[in-house]
Amino acid sequence: MTNRLKDASSPYLRQHQDNPVDWYTWSEEALTKAKIENKPIFLSIGYAACHWCHVMAHESFEDPHTASILNEHFISIKVDREERPDLDDIYMRAVVALTGRGGWPMSVFLTPDLKPFYGGTYFPPISSYGMPSFTQVLMSVIDVWHNNPQGVQKNAQVLTNAVQSQFQVPDETDQLVNLDSIVQNLYQNYDWQKGGWGNAPKFPQAMLVQFLIQRAMKGDHLAEQMAIHALDHMAQGGMYDIVGGGFHRYSTDVNWLVPHFEKMLYDNALLAQVYLHAFALTGDPVYKHVATNTLGFLLQELSHPDGGFYASLDADTVDGEGRYYAWRMNALKDALSQEQLTLLQNTMKLSEEGNFEDGLLILRYKDNLHVLAEKLDMAIEKLLEELSSIFSILRKARKKLAPPTIDNKIITSWNTMTIQAFTEAGLLLEQDSYLTAAKDALNFLLTHLQDETGNLMRSWSQGKANNPGTLADYAGLILALHDIYEVDFSPSIFNKLREVFRRMCTEFSGDGHLYFDTQKSLSDLILRPRNLQDNAVPSGNALAAHAHWLVAQYEHDTQSQEQFLNMVKTAYSQAGDHPFGFGYWLEMADLMGHPAQQIALISSGGLDKIDQFLKVYRNKYRPESVIAARYKGIDESQDLPSLLADRKTLDNLPTAYVCLGHTCLQPTSNINQFEKQLDSKNQSIP
Repeated sequence: MTNRLKDASSPYLRQHQDNPVDWYTWSEEALTKAKIENKPIFLSIGYAACHWCHVMAHESFEDPHTASILNEHFISIKVDREERPDLDDIYMRAVVALTGRGGWPMSVFLTPDLKPFYGGTYFPPISSYGMPSFTQVLMSVIDVWHNNPQGVQKNAQVLTNAVQSQFQVPDETDQLVNLDSIVQNLYQNYDWQKGGWGNAPKFPQAMLVQFLIQRAMKGDHLAEQMAIHALDHMAQGGMYDIVGGGFHRYSTDVNWLVPHFEKMLYDNALLAQVYLHAFALTGDPVYKHVATNTLGFLLQELSHPDGGFYASLDADTVDGEGRYYAWRMNALKDALSQEQLTLLQNTMKLSEEGNFEDGLLILRYKDNLHVLAEKLDMAIEKLLEELSSIFSILRKARKKLAPPTIDNKIITSWNTMTIQAFTEAGLLLEQDSYLTAAKDALNFLLTHLQDETGNLMRSWSQGKANNPGTLADYAGLILALHDIYEVDFSPSIFNKLREVFRRMCTEFSGDGHLYFDTQKSLSDLILRPRNLQDNAVPSGNALAAHAHWLVAQYEHDTQSQEQFLNMVKTAYSQAGDHPFGFGYWLEMADLMGHPAQQIALISSGGLDKIDQFLKVYRNKYRPESVIAARYKGIDESQDLPSLLADRKTLDNLPTAYVCLGHTCLQPTSNINQFEKQLDSKNQSIP
C-alpha cells in the first residue's frame, strides 16, 4: 500500500512511497496537523543519489516496527534537499551546531512551530560505532517530549538562535582585496604529490581551479601550476569516468581513484567549463578531450528529450554501489582485441586482483597522458583517438549491466550552469550541436519553469513545476540568458535578462549589501536564510554579484557596479581566511581587480557580416569582457543594451568599438586592428 509520497514531484520522495511510514511532504497539511495534535515533527532530508539515504531507508523506514513508532508519535516529513535547499540549509546548520558535523540523510526533530531541538544524520538500526540506534533516538525524543517539554522548548530556542546567528553576515566593505595572498595560501596547502587540496575525501574544487585559471591568464605562474597539476591528476581517471565521460561526486581516497559514485549535473557543468577554459589557456588537447567527453556524457545520460538536463545518476545499482563503473579483467579481455588490451595495460595498472572491492578494477591511468604518450612514442592526439575507440567498446559492454537510477528532476539553477557550459563550448569549439543543446535547455526553463507572471520555479518533474525559485535560480538564469545573448544578440533574450534581473532585485532584497536566498512571499520558514559561502555550487549571492557585474557592463549602470563591489568586498572579509568556501567569490574578486572590457559590433548587413569579428573575439576565453551587437534584422524597437547606444558604422562597413571601463578606443572596421585592440589590455600581474 502506498503512502502520500506516491504523488510527490520528487523522484527521491517517490522512492519512499511504499514505506510503512505515514510520510508527508513539507506542506501546510503536515505543519497544521503537527500544531493541532501537538506532535513533534520528524524531518528527514536527503536526495536521490545519496547512498546512505538508501541505506537508512532500507534499514529503518521500510521496517514496520520503526514505522509504527513514527506513525504514532510523530508527524513524519520527507524533503528532497535539491527541491528545498532553503530548508536543508536551515536545519543542517542546526544539526552541525548540535553534533559538529553534517551530511545526508539528515534526521532532525522539530517543534510544531518548526524550531529544531534535536538531530543528526544517519542512525543505524542497531546501536553501533558509538551511535545509538534509530529506535533508541526515537524513544528518547518521545520521552523528553512528554516528560520535559520545557527542556525541549529551551533547547529549541537555543538552537534556533544559533542558526539565526550563522546567517548574520557583517557588512564589511573596507577590507583590501589581496588575491596574491590567496594564491599563496592555496599554494602552501596544495598537495603536490596527488593533486588538489586536503585529505580524503577529496573534492574537485572546480570553482577554486577556475579562479586559478583566471589568475593564470594574467601571468600568475603559481596559479597556473596549481590549476594544471590539479586538472591533470583528476583527468587520469577514477573520480573521472574515463569510459563514459563525466565526473563522480568526489574521491574517497587521496589518489582520486575510488569515487563516491553518484554523478551530479552541477559538478559536471562546472568541471566541463573548467577544462574548457584550461584548454583555452594552454591549448592542451587532453583538456579539450575531458571537456567534450563530459558534455557528451550530459547529452547521452542526463538530457531530457525536449531540452533541459536531469539532476543526477544514483551511486547505487541493483548490483551494488559502483558496480556499473568497475571492471573485471576477464570482462576487459572478452570485450577487447589483444592490441587494445595491450594499450590499456601500457597506460593503466591492470591486475586480476583489482584495485577495488571484490577484485574489481576502477580504470585510472598510470600517469599524465602526455608522459604516457611520450613513453609509447605516440602523438598525444593519436593516443586519445585510440583510447576513445577502446572506451566506445567498453561503453557498449557496460550497457549490458543494470544502470544507475536517474533522478529526472530538472533543477533551474543547475540547468543554468549547464547552459553556460554548452554555450561556451559551442562558441569556443565552433560546435553548433552544443549551442542547440544550450538553447533547448533555456527554452525548457522559460517554457516549463517560469509562469505567465514571470515567477520562476525551482524544479520540474513529471510535467509539473514545483517550489518557488531561489536566489540561485534567478541569478543563474540571468547568467545563462547572457551567454545565450552572446550567440546571436537577440533583443528579446536581453530584455528577458533585464526582466529577471529586476525581479531578482525586488524579490530577494534585504538590509545591507546581500540578498536573501528565498523570496519575500515564502512563509513556511522559521527565518529567511542569507547564505554567503559557496558550497558544491556557487552561492546565490555570488551569482547575484556576477549578475550585477554583467548589467553594469551592458548598461553602464553605476548602481549595479557599486552593488557588485560591495557584495564582493563583503564576501572577501571571510574569503581571505577560508578560500575553500569562496571559490566563485574569488572569481568575482578577480573581476573586480581589473577594468572590464566592453565590445560593441555594428553592421548594416546581417549577422554574417560581423562573423570575422566574432571569430576573433571567441577564439579566447575572455571572462572580463562582454560583447553586444546590432545588425540588420535586429528589432530596434526593443530596448537594446546601452552599450550599443549612439554607435555608427564607419563608411558603412562592419565596425567594432572596444572599450575599457566604458572608455572607448577609436572605432575600427579593420579586423587586425580589432584584434590588437582586444589584446591591448594589460593583463600581466606585476
